[in-house]
Amino acid sequence: SAASGDHIRSFHPRLTPGLAASRAMFAGRLLRSTKMLVGISIKDVEGGKAAIRRAISLAKPGDKITALHIPTIVPEMMLSSMSDPGDASEDTFLALANLPSKAGATVQQNIKVAASEAMREMGKDVDITYTVTPPAGDVKSSLLHACKEHGASLLLLGSGPSGNGSVPVFAAGKAKGVSVLIVQIGRAHV
Repeated sequence: SAASGDHIRSFHPRLTPGLAASRAMFAGRLLRSTKMLVGISIKDVEGGKAAIRRAISLAKPGDKITALHIPTIVPEMMLSSMSDPGDASEDTFLALANLPSKAGATVQQNIKVAASEAMREMGKDVDITYTVTPPAGDVKSSLLHACKEHGASLLLLGSGPSGNGSVPVFAAGKAKGVSVLIVQIGRAHV
């Protein structure tokens, strides 16, 4: 009687049943479009650029990339450092409230430029959406929640300021149902 997998080996002598199953699964993934989420941050703009370049290099026709910035809520320390917050005008509070979103828009613009350059260099045209969410108190958990909301199968992040970011480590340890790729600067594309 033929052992399980012998029919596979008859076509390719070094192809084991496990390897054949892995190849079949990989081929199936290639046929489906992938949704990638790239986390971008004010604290790690260069890492965000490297992550968007890697996402573009991995993208194939039909894939979708979302570059997402989740600003942090303006810390209470900033308000407490004012001599008398009660004397601050409404315009001052509006400026403080809008500060994270404005900074996020600037980061987003830098990422758009990097993405355009990468697509031109690689000869690719990838569907990229740029999003800045309302400020969040817990950016790390909000990022993982955004992966679920967007149906992302891959989360790409820079390694953080000086390669020591806490968000990538958190994401790699806590992500469920999404693969996490931490991109180091200087290793931006394959």
